[in-house]
Amino acid sequence: MLEIAWEDGARTRYRGAQMRWACPCAECRGEGGSTGRLDTLPELSEDEQRMTDVVLVGQYALQIGFASGHATGIYTFRYLRELASPG
Repeated sequence: MLEIAWEDGARTRYRGAQMRWACPCAECRGEGGSTGRLDTLPELSEDEQRMTDVVLVGQYALQIGFASGHATGIYTFRYLRELASPG
């Protein structure tokens, strides 16, 4: 579980599966007209869902590592707030 306490007092929590399915990297989303890896998977293994590392990228994003070894997604703080918004 990743929990973020925002400057405005809000607190958001993210499960590993949510973060992995939301990975914004080119491998997962696709690029140059190719399909992303996540578009071809019916489900994720436990290792794909287990967050193992969170690194601050500049002052604008987090890079999240998973037990599967995947760690190329850069989740901007704006994107993280969008993921936490209902509907």
